[in-house]
Amino acid sequence: MTVENRAGMAEGEFGRLAAELATHGSVKRAIDRLVALGLPLAGLDLIAQDEFSHDLLVPYRDGLYLSYDTT
Repeated sequence: MTVENRAGMAEGEFGRLAAELATHGSVKRAIDRLVALGLPLAGLDLIAQDEFSHDLLVPYRDGLYLSYDTT
């Protein structure tokens, strides 16, 4: 999985987040871990790109979102 720092987060904070995100091998695992981390999933959105691809948008903090590109 590729994790990109498009928000310009500080390296230390991004490194910790990237290490956590690397454990999210499926949408179910991602949602389970995000719930365990206490992130507010009320704003979660799943957007179909086509019949095989979806984008999962999850509110993170300070107006930032995590964006998962799934196939």
